[in-house]
Amino acid sequence: MTDTIASSTPLITGPVQQYIEALLRRSLDDRLSHLERIEQLEKDGHRIIDAGQTYGEAWEITDWRTGELIERGIGGDKGYDMAVRRLDPAGKWILHENVDNDDDQEAVEPVGVPASFADLLQDWLSLTSTPDEDVAAVVGWSVEEVARHREED
Repeated sequence: MTDTIASSTPLITGPVQQYIEALLRRSLDDRLSHLERIEQLEKDGHRIIDAGQTYGEAWEITDWRTGELIERGIGGDKGYDMAVRRLDPAGKWILHENVDNDDDQEAVEPVGVPASFADLLQDWLSLTSTPDEDVAAVVGWSVEEVARHREED
């Protein structure tokens, strides 16, 4: 039994459909591994943050999980670094974009799909402007199942 629920006859079958399905499954696996890594880091006492410049020399730091504004300021990188040292002297904060999955998974191989077309399919799936409904129609999955596989943190 697969983790898909057929919603209709897929528009595309064969290697292209199988490649898209493999990309969707990999996306879900990667996201779940990423979330597990974050949970472990939090259990170990770390706080996951988002941070960056908001305009010019202005910056802000937010809690990744809650969205709570921790600090905002000016002074570019120097001001930001000073605030982080002051607010996180134990060095327990980890920038969300720096959380890795320790992921040794190999890339999804486009068996039977030309490499340039495989690149196009990867781009198509990664675009937020690509509706889940379109992906569902192409592979024959339910819209809900596609959305679950394409969801982002």
